[in-house]
Amino acid sequence: WHIRLVDTQGHAISQPRALLRYVLSWVWFIPPLAVLAPLNLSSGEIAVLFLGWVAVWAVLSRFQREGQFWHDVWAGTRLVNSLPLSR
Repeated sequence: WHIRLVDTQGHAISQPRALLRYVLSWVWFIPPLAVLAPLNLSSGEIAVLFLGWVAVWAVLSRFQREGQFWHDVWAGTRLVNSLPLSR
């Protein structure tokens, strides 16, 4: 896929920063699961609400200056194309 994960300055990231990014990426899943668990909804209702949350989360990334997801913004990372630009 030719994708590389770097920090905001374009340097390789450390293992602690990679772990932070991984932990923050769970923000996609934990809030809807925590809210929906005690509501005793049907599996179909849970699926619709959960997918709606994920869709909203993905749409919000379009409002970021570089189109980053929130976990990348919070972790100070970004995905870049690892192929050199052709002329």
